[in-house]
Parts: sequence; structure tokens; C-alpha cells
Amino acid sequence: MGQSQMNRRDALMSSLGAAAIASIPAKEAFASDLAAVTRTGGETTLTRAEIKELADSLTFALLRPGTPRYDSARKVWNGIWDNKRPALIAQCADSNDVISAVNFARTHDLLVAIRGGGHSISGMSVCDGGLVIDLSPMRSVLMDLPTKTVRVGPGALLGDLDRETQAYGLVVPAGVVSHTGVAGLTLGGGIGSLMRKFGLTIDNLLSVDIVTADGQLRHASNDENQDLFWGVRGGGGNFGVVTSFEYQAHTFGPTFIGGGCLYPMDQAKDALEYSFEYSLNAPDELNIVSGMSITEDGESAAFVGVTYAGDIAAAERVIQPLLDFGKPTLQAIQPSNFVEQQSAGDSRNSHGRHYYIKGRHINDFDPQVLDVLLERWEAAPDRFTTMRFVRFGGAVGQVENDATAWPHRHAMWDMEVGGHWTNPDLSEEYVQWGRDYWDALEPYTAKEFYVNELMDEEQDQVSESYGNNYRRLVELKNKYDPTNLFRLNANIEPTV
Repeated sequence: MGQSQMNRRDALMSSLGAAAIASIPAKEAFASDLAAVTRTGGETTLTRAEIKELADSLTFALLRPGTPRYDSARKVWNGIWDNKRPALIAQCADSNDVISAVNFARTHDLLVAIRGGGHSISGMSVCDGGLVIDLSPMRSVLMDLPTKTVRVGPGALLGDLDRETQAYGLVVPAGVVSHTGVAGLTLGGGIGSLMRKFGLTIDNLLSVDIVTADGQLRHASNDENQDLFWGVRGGGGNFGVVTSFEYQAHTFGPTFIGGGCLYPMDQAKDALEYSFEYSLNAPDELNIVSGMSITEDGESAAFVGVTYAGDIAAAERVIQPLLDFGKPTLQAIQPSNFVEQQSAGDSRNSHGRHYYIKGRHINDFDPQVLDVLLERWEAAPDRFTTMRFVRFGGAVGQVENDATAWPHRHAMWDMEVGGHWTNPDLSEEYVQWGRDYWDALEPYTAKEFYVNELMDEEQDQVSESYGNNYRRLVELKNKYDPTNLFRLNANIEPTV
């Protein structure tokens, strides 16, 4: 490990220590007992001595209602869940802190949520009345240049990962919004703009350190605890709290060819249909995303976007058919900086807005889905409406369905539809709008969905989505979390 990496780590730990000292609540904060919610939704009381014991075991801070930073720490990306108020928030600085928090949750049979980047659409990184294990202080990104590997803390965001790897001309394929958490994205599979070339994020995962429900820190890889390593690659947070991720990085960037074209509404159906046809014969280096959006002047428009992960000299030949199609109102496919591109959508996915988003895979494209989509598409003055199709295939489909827990290697596209708004008084109306919209589109989709797009699906939909991998996931759950301590996720229910 290079000297510069060591200096960054030392500086990080120093800053964490200073922040921890500054943020530890005063002893008076633990001067009373505290009502809490159990793992199964019952009521319990935590004594002040028990709370203080947990607080004393943490390097960082234990927050409860009324302590400094509690309100900011309980907020997550999707503001529709801002009403959730955990009994305690354990902010962890290392694996030992996580072990203390997991043991406390198990001992007191508490409802527990795990927060990495806090980007869960369904709000499961926070809970009402339980314990939130907050990993956001664990944000390190450490490169090993000789092996092109990178070790990442569970509180790191995609922007942290991209900035560090791109400084050395490397990349770990991940998502497309820079303030998304690395941990949640990885555990759910990790789709993004480079997956057709380099695979899903989990396909580049080499190992994890994970605290299981019994409070044990385990290392999982292809050589150790192989069953657990299989499960964390797409099985979500069902089996424990990951405290470190190790990835294989690839040479890429910092400049690449990418961007997109915008089409007016009278060309929307043709442009979207063309994107499906165009994607069928695309090389693995070309990632394609298409859909509908609202322009800065409030107009609806169709878009087709591309990221080319191959030789820049070959990009023009590959992308030219798209450039020749239709009469776009905007055509901006050009050399771009990858880190800048990764944050280009941040403002349209900003923290604190109220989101209702759902997704499903599409295995057989029926053009009628576009008719339904466009008939119901509408701009609203207080709601930003969006939808997109992402092409799978390439390296994603070159892995067997049962090689990892992620079971969708055969899927052709992923569709996501939704909207977001700022006024909480509109949530009931717009959530119902989203559900109605989805009900009309669902007949054209597969039953499987990407678990990171979980919104309000029922348990039977989760099990059905995992297909033939679900039975093996249940066996793992029975082994590593038989009481379902880690249940706030796309849950694998134990049977013991």
C-alpha cells in the first residue's frame, strides 16, 4: 500500500476520532429509560444502564431522541420516510462497534435497521422505535495499486469510490447517482452504466467482512465461507452487517464517450422503440438507457443515453446509427469525464424529496408497453415524473443464474417508473398515481425485479423474484440469521 494511501487513512481516523469526541452526547442523555420496539413489533423498555453500556462500547456516538444530531441522523434519502423515529442510532466507526450494536440488538430482541448510504427507496435503512446501526462514519476507500483492488467501508458513497479509483485510471462498476451508498447497491447486485462490459458490482466483489446475527465477524470469499459469499452477492442485507468490501477494479477513464439524445413527444414512441431494437445488437462495450423525463423548461421528452466502455476510436462507428435516427432536439454524445458524468443526475435524485418508484424486468419487449406508458405519462407542476429502460446482457448475462444469489442473468431489460415531489401533503395522491401507473404497465413485465428497486412489494413477490435461488437463500438464512434479526430488506424468511 502506497504512502499516500496510508496518510489518507491516518488523517481519516484522526478526523473520525475528533468528530466522535465532539459528538458524544452528554451523560444526561442516558439518564432515563427508553421505550423501544422489538424485532417482531412488540414493546420493550431499555434501562438507562443498558443504554449507557452500549454508548460506552462505541468509538463513535449513540444517539437517542433529544440528543444532538439525532434528527439529522434519522433522515434518509427518500423523504417519504422522514416520520420514522428510531429509539437509538448507533453510529459505528469500525467492526467492533458493529459487533457491539448487533449484540445489543440481539440481546434485547430489538427491531434493527442497517444504514449505509441511507438510499433505500423503501426506507428500510431506518425504523420506528428500534435500533439503527449507522455505518455512515465508515467511509474509507483504500486502493492497492499493484493488484488493482480496492477496499471500501460500508458508509462510502459511489462518489467516494469513483473519485478514488479514477485518480488512478481505474473503476469498479457500480450505480449512476454519486450519493448512493456502496453497501446497499452492492448487496442488491449493483446495476450501472458499465455492467455490460465489466459485469454487475457483485461480479467484481472479491470478499467481504461481515458481522452475522450471532455477533461474529466473518470473512467471506471464494476461499472462505463460500456459502455466505454466494448469498451476499445479490441476497441483500439478509445475512449480516458487512463492514468491508473488497473489489477488483478495471482500467477505464477518466475520459469516455457518452451522453444522449432528446426527442420531442411526437417522436417519443419511435425513439423508444428504436432504442430497444438498437440495443439488441449492441456490443458489450455499449450501455444503453432510454426513457422519458421532464426537461428544464418543464416539457416532456424521450431520451436515449449511452455509455461506451471501449476504445474511444471505435465509439463513433458504434454510436453513429443512434446519431442518424430521427430529429432530436438535443444531441450531446461526446468525450466526457466519468466522475463528472456520475454526478450529473444527482440534482434530479436529491436527498429529502418524496419518492415513489417501482421496477420490473422485461424479458420480451411488447411495443404496446410504450402505448400504455405514453398514454399515462404526464407532467405535474409539483411532481418530477421519470421512467427509464436499461439494457442488460453483455457481461451480466455471461454468468450462470445460480453462480451468485442474483438470479436475473437472463433478463433483457429493466424498467423503472416513478416520480418525486417536495410537498408531503401530496404524497397520498402521488403514491396512488404511481400505483395506478404501475398496475397498467405490469402486464408487460416479468415477475422478477431488482431488489434495490423494492418499494412496497409483498413477501411472496420477493420469494418469487429470487426464483430457483430462493430455497438456497432460505438455507443460508436458517444458518446465519435463524431469528430474522435482519428483516428490514427484501427479506428472506427463515423456516427454523
